[in-house]
Amino acid sequence: MMNSEDPDLHKKEISGGKHLLNTGFRQYGIYSGIVFQMLATMGLGFWGGKKINDLLEVSSNLLTVGIGFLAMALALYNLITQLNKIQKNENKQ
Repeated sequence: MMNSEDPDLHKKEISGGKHLLNTGFRQYGIYSGIVFQMLATMGLGFWGGKKINDLLEVSSNLLTVGIGFLAMALALYNLITQLNKIQKNENKQ
């Protein structure tokens, strides 16, 4: 039964549900994109460290581990800055 005071109430409820659905998919896309970016950064760091280690013919894997951990630190820094930006954008709305 429709509300006599607001005949568009049903339309508002439906559009509100679509907004929540779009927001959920959007957040899923944002967070999954961050995860893949972190994996790519760390993977390239360890892969690049291994290639440099092989190129310089270093007997230990110090360069692989060092460059890999540097890539991990960069990925975590990037994660924190992106999450701060997302939190600021959510607080504005």
